[in-house]
Amino acid sequence: MGKKNAREAHLLNILHSTGRVTTAEAVELLGVSEATVRRMFSELERSGRALRDYGGIRPSGHAGDFSFELREKVFQQEKMRIGRLAASFVEDGDTIYLDCGTTLLQMALALSERISGGAFHSLNLITNSIANVQAIAPSPLCRLILVGGEYSSDQRDFSGPLTEKYVSPFHFSKCFLGCDGLAEQMGFSSNLFSISSLNSAVMERSDKTFILLDDSKFGHRSLVSYATLDEVDAVVTNRAPDEALYEALTQAGVELHVASR
Repeated sequence: MGKKNAREAHLLNILHSTGRVTTAEAVELLGVSEATVRRMFSELERSGRALRDYGGIRPSGHAGDFSFELREKVFQQEKMRIGRLAASFVEDGDTIYLDCGTTLLQMALALSERISGGAFHSLNLITNSIANVQAIAPSPLCRLILVGGEYSSDQRDFSGPLTEKYVSPFHFSKCFLGCDGLAEQMGFSSNLFSISSLNSAVMERSDKTFILLDDSKFGHRSLVSYATLDEVDAVVTNRAPDEALYEALTQAGVELHVASR
């Protein structure tokens, strides 16, 4: 994927998560000039994927038109490979946390196959995502817990202070989290404050943290950081990052797992 397409994909991910992106925000998040951002906005508007307004851009149509189901189709094959590889790291007897999002949904689907195939005698699975719950095959050997809180119909998940309270009694052997941006200085970041805060709370209660992300997130800085590089144990992705980011991850002790085609 070229730099232009990767920037455009990242901008669309942010736009469809937040509902609106200002010119100044896009400049900061993408690390490009204001003129480049304005050209990107114009191209997205001409293609019908977004609408420009005063000082920014928003999704075309109604704010809720870009649904969870449509997000699933962005980098779908890459997400499937990432999800399948991530599911392979779950072991019998684990207590795991699954974050929300379409990449994590692919992990839930792959994990469901393993559960159905009898890979586990005991497994505790906690998630804030209704989509994940619906993806997991029922099994008497798998305890599935949905944590509540403030519900987002676009994200099909729960977050906020109540959700953080729900996860506070748990201890996770592994947590698997999503990510909207990964940059050397900012670390792992999200477009949503509530999800970033929840992810930080989950990491504090986890023995090992895995971050799942496709390569369009490399080098990008989303709105709020939830972890520095050295706070994460492993990254699961579809392609290795560039040399500088790869070196930074290695020096921070992060395991890099690349899902082959």
